[in-house]
Amino acid sequence: MTRRKKTVLILLSIFPGLPLLLIVAALAIRGCDEPPPADEDLKVQRLEIPNDQNALTLFLQAVEKLDIPKRDTPLASQANQQTKEGEGPQNERELFSEIADGKCWDGPFVERVLKANADALALWEKGMAAPHFQTFEVKAWADQLQIPHVYAYLSIANLLRVRALAAARRGDYEAALADGLKLARFGHRIEGDKGCLIEYLVGVTVKILGASCMRDVLAESDLPPARLRHYASELAKYPPDAQGFADAFRNEYIGQIEIVGGIARGEYSPATLSQFGGSSGGAGSGQGPLWAAFRAACLKPQATRRNLAEAARLQIGNVPRHFKDLAPDDPTIRHFRWGREVFSGNFLGRALCKMLVPAAYGAVQQKCREDVETAATRILLAIKAYKLDKGTLPAALAELVPEYLDSVPLDDYDGQPMRYNAVRNVVYSVGKNLKDDGGSGTRADHVAAKRKEAEAAGQEWTDEDLKDAEQEFYEWDQPDVCFEIKF
Repeated sequence: MTRRKKTVLILLSIFPGLPLLLIVAALAIRGCDEPPPADEDLKVQRLEIPNDQNALTLFLQAVEKLDIPKRDTPLASQANQQTKEGEGPQNERELFSEIADGKCWDGPFVERVLKANADALALWEKGMAAPHFQTFEVKAWADQLQIPHVYAYLSIANLLRVRALAAARRGDYEAALADGLKLARFGHRIEGDKGCLIEYLVGVTVKILGASCMRDVLAESDLPPARLRHYASELAKYPPDAQGFADAFRNEYIGQIEIVGGIARGEYSPATLSQFGGSSGGAGSGQGPLWAAFRAACLKPQATRRNLAEAARLQIGNVPRHFKDLAPDDPTIRHFRWGREVFSGNFLGRALCKMLVPAAYGAVQQKCREDVETAATRILLAIKAYKLDKGTLPAALAELVPEYLDSVPLDDYDGQPMRYNAVRNVVYSVGKNLKDDGGSGTRADHVAAKRKEAEAAGQEWTDEDLKDAEQEFYEWDQPDVCFEIKF
């Protein structure tokens, strides 16, 4: 018998036992897993709240009553619209959104929408008066995907913003600023409802809407200085909810480890894994022999759980920090190396960590934006009160203390007091570049920079270029984040 034939026979004799060898190897690798990590600190401490004392009950009823204009409803008339830019809205949903953004106005349309949602807003007001607000408990990742009511909170917020703008148009600035303050409180309550990260960020967005609403009506406001000082003081009661933010990261961890456990038990297939949830159990969901062998060989559930716990603690540790002091994401999670991880014995676990752990940088930056928006709004309220009293703008923000502000609010990007340029008439933050550019970052600055670029390249500057430059302006990408004084 030739050597070649002997080799073939040996390989054929080994082949039937190859699956068994793979299973043994997989079990050996799984046996190298570590004990479960101590993660008691990552549990969310929830309260026992009767339904009749929980604002959630009334908020859900308000959501059921919402009657927001639909995208498939064409506009009846464009006669009353005062469009500032673009071609204008094409359907009622777009019109509603543009009115909420302050881009146009249609009085009869606004009156109709507010009337259609009167019951929803009344239920929302009752919910705001409830002593507690706690959302549903997060027990699985799917719980974080099935929260349509949270997105409906944004519709309620836009209704409040439109109601505030309508009040300002009829000269009722007290009602307008009161609705802006209610939005800030609503956002603050959402942040602290012990929900997931998506819910917290919705709360951030609602609070930002409230602050911008107050700034929008401030220029024309005829309220006396005492009322403006009152709103500046009340707004200070709603800083970013640090406990709520930390609980949001804890809930992310709860959902993450549920996924890891579900995969280890064969409850999630690759298809459901790609959606971070889905139906579990049953034939075909995750019981295929190849998928089972891959799980066994490439997933260490407890080691993965420890990695996720460490990532959650890092993110929670960042919650109280200013942007400049943020601890970076765990490089072993963010810089996933396929070649290195294949031989780690926890390839699937490491891949899950990379997919499941949210980037703390983005979430914390939203928190910084919220804080800066609120701080700038408080300062602008105080500056207008000062101007009404003194007849001029202050030379420095320190002049507002203590009569108009208890102290100058801090810039959450660098931890220093917010800046003010009396010449350029702006209150500003140094923004994410952490550099004080003297308040350079207004829309006019952006347009001027774009025009200078075009002229330097020998290009003609047209009205279309001007329009494009104005539309692409985004204050949070500018050298400084500026809030212009328009009174």
